[in-house]
Amino acid sequence: MRYTVRFRALSALALITTPLAPAAAQDQAPAGPAVALICLAPATVEAAPNGVDPVAAVGAAFSTFLNGPTLAVQPLNARLQSQARQEAKLGGCTFLLLTTVKHQRNTGGGGLLGRMAGGAVQQGAWAATGAVGGSAVGRVMAGAAAGAASTTIYDYASASRQKDELTLTYLLEDAAGKVLVEDSEKRKAKADGEDLLTPIAQKAAEAIAKAVAK
Repeated sequence: MRYTVRFRALSALALITTPLAPAAAQDQAPAGPAVALICLAPATVEAAPNGVDPVAAVGAAFSTFLNGPTLAVQPLNARLQSQARQEAKLGGCTFLLLTTVKHQRNTGGGGLLGRMAGGAVQQGAWAATGAVGGSAVGRVMAGAAAGAASTTIYDYASASRQKDELTLTYLLEDAAGKVLVEDSEKRKAKADGEDLLTPIAQKAAEAIAKAVAK
């Protein structure tokens, strides 16, 4: 009987002194959504007016739109598509985005009224895409990045002239080289300084995001 009482006492003491699992281990926060990494190769330029370089603007536009909780863009350096594919593999990218841009200049401009209308179109396009959320630090960082991107695109748009035509072709591949989406968008300027790139890049980005989500 004495041994039984002692055994029960030891068992109770062991239960009291056994550390409980930390609350953090019991209630672990659920993992966040998987982020698809899209490698973005520099745009191939088929045609552009003298002194106009759309490469940086195209990269800035796609980097702005293809950015969110489940999407991220990693710019590449290789200009040749074959080398861009190799760079994407080495970078561990899930997808590769290849773009081609053709900026054709037609004669004639819109004068003062045309430039004013184009400026209004630019401001409206960026007002629709300039809002950011998140923490204060995140907003500051995102705001700085968006500011740099908007400056690049604004500078490019400022060089457009009435009747200019911009064609943007895009191709998205997966890690195995399978083409997931391939299409082109086109827009013609109705005024000097009109932002041709933002609307068609946004439409292309929507199609790319949809293909990535499948």
